[in-house]
Amino acid sequence: MSTQTTQRTTVEALKHDREGCVAYLVIDEASREALVIDPRLDQVDALQARLRARGARLRWVADTHTHADHLSGARKLAAREGAELLAHTRAKLKAPARRVQGDDVLPLGGVEVRVLDAPGHTPDSLALLVDGHLFTGDALFVGGAGRTDFMGGSADDLFDTFRRFEGLPDDTVVHPGHDYVGTPESTIGDERQKNPLLSEHDRAKLVARLDVKGAPPANMAEILRFNLAEEPDSPTIAPRDLDALRRAGGGPFLLDVRSPLEFEAERLDGARNVPLGELTGRLDEVPEGEEVVVVCRTGVRATLASQTLLRQGRKARVLEGGVVGWRKAGLPLKEGRRHLSVDRQVQLIVGLGVLTGTLLGALVNPWFLVLAGFFGAGLTFAGLTGTCGLALVLMQAPWNRAPAAAGGGSTCAVGGSTCAVGGARDDGDAAPSTCAVGGAK
Repeated sequence: MSTQTTQRTTVEALKHDREGCVAYLVIDEASREALVIDPRLDQVDALQARLRARGARLRWVADTHTHADHLSGARKLAAREGAELLAHTRAKLKAPARRVQGDDVLPLGGVEVRVLDAPGHTPDSLALLVDGHLFTGDALFVGGAGRTDFMGGSADDLFDTFRRFEGLPDDTVVHPGHDYVGTPESTIGDERQKNPLLSEHDRAKLVARLDVKGAPPANMAEILRFNLAEEPDSPTIAPRDLDALRRAGGGPFLLDVRSPLEFEAERLDGARNVPLGELTGRLDEVPEGEEVVVVCRTGVRATLASQTLLRQGRKARVLEGGVVGWRKAGLPLKEGRRHLSVDRQVQLIVGLGVLTGTLLGALVNPWFLVLAGFFGAGLTFAGLTGTCGLALVLMQAPWNRAPAAAGGGSTCAVGGSTCAVGGARDDGDAAPSTCAVGGAK
């Protein structure tokens, strides 16, 4: 989590490493009132811990738009902290929320939270301006912008949103909803000069540049149903409560929806593995009339799976915190063979390549330094383009193959040097990922 403080406010960013999603905690220093923007469901506990550590009281929680690539934690966080949920007037959210729109102003202690309409990525997109900090959601990224090809997106609307952003002072700090390039923030002045989409002032040309069709995020329909509160939230069970049930007499049926590689590495004893991406076609493996507890790494995939089961009339609960929460509670896991993530495999190969080339170049022949340069150039290319060829090759290796679990590829970005987005991953709570900062999906 990175932190930036001005005289009146502190902004802390909590980034999801695999998917690049960024949640923000904004605190008014005088009153200790806080605003949280774009929390993921799997970030709620961490944000609550940060609020406690900072001695802050949460007043507002906002999603900048209806997310289609990951589960929102906004409702859960607001309910736990007694905060008020914010949503754009155009949002189709079914849950109670304070509806806001452009030019609305909300108090946060001694500072103001100004709402800006920011349609384009989605019709209900908004941006928030607080004490010189602009939280752009998926409308504007560092060097790029959000997709406009699904969920009512409009490149024409995004053109107008960009002009609205351009009217802000050059030193306005830009905090995007995703960080695909390893640059967590920018300024309006820098983006005006360096972002080829923001600097495009010909409407037709911008619309043409944004006319990019991409695959929808995995499990988008399920994610949208959850984020729009179209169905009741799945009931949960705490690890110790589940353990007590099992000790008392067998307990419920355990359904683990992680990938086979994760399941093989560690699991709750007696669990059945049906990866989330295969659940619909393998419902016959889940007993009817019996209570089911769904397990994943942190609870994100399990939430999606439980929604599917509940719609089928099954009794399903989610293990709070997943395998991670079970381990934290000091409860036993059955361990098997572990696999290195693709990230770590890439790091090992590149590191060995650079080390070998450097040693051979110094001790045998300077020409061996070309080997170190080759690996260094490859890593630089991956950082600049969001494409890691080595990772893509490794992902096809037999030991890395697993059916894709679902729930979160953030296929959101276009433009700049990060035209491709996503990367190979599931809900981000466990799956192997590539070294790409926005890799091709």
